[in-house]
Amino acid sequence: MRAQMNSTFTAKDDQEYGFEAAMDRQIRNFVKMLETKYISTDSETRPVDMAEKTQFLALDIIGDISIGKPFGYLEQDRDLFNYNEINLSSLPIMTFVSVLPGITDILHKWPFRLALPKEGDQVGFGRLMNFVTESVESGMLAKAGSLVQNHLENGLTKNDMIQQGFVTIIAGSNSTAHTLRLTLLSILTAPWALRALRSEIDPTGSAVSDPVSWREIQKLPYLQAVVKEGLRMWPPVSGLGFKRVPAGGAHVDGFFVPGGTEIGQAFLAVGRSQKVWGPDADVFRPERWLRAGAADLKKMNRALDTHFGGGKFSCLGKPIAMMELHKTVHELMKRFDMAIINPEKPMKTKASIFVCDTDFWVALRKRPE
Repeated sequence: MRAQMNSTFTAKDDQEYGFEAAMDRQIRNFVKMLETKYISTDSETRPVDMAEKTQFLALDIIGDISIGKPFGYLEQDRDLFNYNEINLSSLPIMTFVSVLPGITDILHKWPFRLALPKEGDQVGFGRLMNFVTESVESGMLAKAGSLVQNHLENGLTKNDMIQQGFVTIIAGSNSTAHTLRLTLLSILTAPWALRALRSEIDPTGSAVSDPVSWREIQKLPYLQAVVKEGLRMWPPVSGLGFKRVPAGGAHVDGFFVPGGTEIGQAFLAVGRSQKVWGPDADVFRPERWLRAGAADLKKMNRALDTHFGGGKFSCLGKPIAMMELHKTVHELMKRFDMAIINPEKPMKTKASIFVCDTDFWVALRKRPE
């Protein structure tokens, strides 16, 4: 299935990513929601929970890209189907199962299977499964270029697409939204980085697309450095991502590892290793990406890439995540001034297989055109 899906998530050098238009639609909806409902003034503060709103954005982007239409989180501005609430409580269980996958066989037996989500549920994962099924079935008649159509052309069955769509929604929304939130927090608490970023963004004015295009992003090196630095410090997953060494063993970084050994990765530790990032590894400093020599930059990029896995296990959704991070950071920093409502406790985090954040309250004001 992976080989059949791979071409859907890639683009040739002379082509645009097929999913960029869908992403742009939802980023515009996101900006519209913020401008309509959450702009503070001299006489009124309208706090907005960016933890919740960025989750809404990520879900609607994944929905539009995966099944051809958003779920409606941004339009309705509420936690549809209690998904986020149930998602937060379910992730610790997913972590346990990811480390001990044999447990899934037990969970699918009676009576445990009665507690599992299923199509027909009105809330949570089950309701989302039903939405995915309906959308995939309707998407089979969708316009060319949608992921549903691309998957069909590559030989995936309807059941394949339903399963993959559900996994993509859970994995793609939680992971990207977390890195986005913490990157925003890092920018807001590093005023020199914010100034440098805006000194690059502001001169472009109306010369760039609305929202900024992926091609235009390639000409904004400081924005790219900001996103890489945020991703380094705040990886999108916190599980161990175990991989099994093939029979015969393998040499890893000068060490022989016997076949059958399971190797996990502490993503946060990789992003904070002083061996790679230097003595200020715990400091948000985008300039490290712009001033590193060729050898160090290669080492840094290789370390960062491990956040997405490698080889046949690499994350297919990486192009989507990277585009979403760059575009959203650009649009928010271009359009809004942000103030953290509670600087002492800017947000709450809960780590399981993903890191879930809540209560990231900020005040927004529109920046001058």
